Amino acid sequence: MVDGVVDIPLPGCMVEGSTTWVCGCTSGNFLAGPENRLVVVAVRHILERRKADYSPVVFHGACGTGKSHLAAGIAAAWQKRYRGQRVAHTSAADFARDLAEAIETQAVDEFRAKHRGADLLIVEDLGRPIYRRSDKLNAQEELVAAMDALSAARRWVIVTASTAPGDLPGILPALLSRLSGGLTVPLSPPGPEARLLLLQRLAQSRGMKLPAATARVLADGLSGTALELAGALWEAMEPCGDNDLLDPAAAREYVDRRRLRRLPSLHEIALAAARHFAVRLADMRGPSRRRALVAARGVAMYLARRIGRIQLNTIGRYFGGRDHATVLHGIRRTETCLKHDPNIHEAIDLLQNALWKT
Repeated sequence: MVDGVVDIPLPGCMVEGSTTWVCGCTSGNFLAGPENRLVVVAVRHILERRKADYSPVVFHGACGTGKSHLAAGIAAAWQKRYRGQRVAHTSAADFARDLAEAIETQAVDEFRAKHRGADLLIVEDLGRPIYRRSDKLNAQEELVAAMDALSAARRWVIVTASTAPGDLPGILPALLSRLSGGLTVPLSPPGPEARLLLLQRLAQSRGMKLPAATARVLADGLSGTALELAGALWEAMEPCGDNDLLDPAAAREYVDRRRLRRLPSLHEIALAAARHFAVRLADMRGPSRRRALVAARGVAMYLARRIGRIQLNTIGRYFGGRDHATVLHGIRRTETCLKHDPNIHEAIDLLQNALWKT
């Protein structure tokens, strides 16, 4: 552990051929700050082959938060530690496609032996592709059966998804029940301490000198995924020569310039929030109080005010003619959620970083 950041050693995928890895990872490692502390618990339980009391483990988060890196890293680490153990690693779309092919070729027994007989089953990107149904195919029920078989044998199942199981559209109650009965692990973009260590290692991987004070300014002022932080670091250090250092003042100017780039419009902010929460913009602007819509609407209002610098009355008119007080209440409620809800924190962090780039 380094200043509250746990360094989880895992094989992974490199960025731009360097020794630095995506998703908060360097040299194959996942850097888990306080915002991702539950990841540490989950990975240790899986790789130490403790009884699968928390199975399935569901890693969920937005694009770039490390789901695929964790899945690939755990699979590789498992095979390295436990030679001869069977790992079935697939995506939800491939699981459904392979099942359909197995039915057509009368190879269902082989398909089931592969997945139900694995010592570790990993299913990535659980989402719409697995929800296809026909008279011959119900991939969700087949996945439930595989999970039940592995659970009975006290073996591990890992699932990745973009949202928590309860927010996946069209999921069968039986599958939701199995997923909810395990350990659900939300993944967030790296927080300030993880960003600091990541930026230092990124600079080191390229032989760049990054003073500690400069790294702190960048870590506090930037946000986003590890890959986005890497891009920001290369951009910030580009003007520096081989022997020049990026000093704290120059780093602060760079952070300010990023924030002062063209302010996003209210429509751009609302559209980005709708896409993040997988809701229709028209519904978000309407009167519905459905949970996902309320969350998306509140985040959009918060960002419109914070980074768009848009008047409360203008925000209210855009969102169906809501008055000043209603908009202010929505923003304050979102500010409260930001302190306690990792999903809202993650949404704001990702959207804020993306919108500042536009």
